[in-house]
Amino acid sequence: MEGAKCFMTLAALVCLAAPLTLAQTRIDAAYLQGRVQELPEKRPGKLDVSDKEILQFKWDKGSWKVLYSEIKTVYVSLSRRSVMMEAFGIYAAPVAAGKKRKLLLSLVVNDKPGANRNCVFYLPGGANREFIRALETGTGRNVIFESEEARVGAEGK
Repeated sequence: MEGAKCFMTLAALVCLAAPLTLAQTRIDAAYLQGRVQELPEKRPGKLDVSDKEILQFKWDKGSWKVLYSEIKTVYVSLSRRSVMMEAFGIYAAPVAAGKKRKLLLSLVVNDKPGANRNCVFYLPGGANREFIRALETGTGRNVIFESEEARVGAEGK
């Protein structure tokens, strides 16, 4: 009888943990801007890195998928001017003193033959270590952080 209780407890814990693990690799986001016409600008959705081969952005009326192997750069910055954002041709508006900066995830994607495209996602709730690790594992690339402040904002250290 004791073994059955132990098994039931373990089964319940596994069932409860599975959704939590999925939630850590799916985060709130919005496509801010870039060169990916398939994505609707400023539309909220979910960035999902739970798949081993593809990154997916889902919004209320559709989804966009890209193979991790096609992602060439992963860059995390804050909503202020940065070298990478200027290279993308994106200029963030200045942030008023005392206001929290927004976390941005920039990707350089080579999903069209001979063409690199960039996309910038706003991460309203930040990210988490599991999301960042899954993104690094999937792409095989280290996430580049604009600053320690951006790293803390993304990983919640």
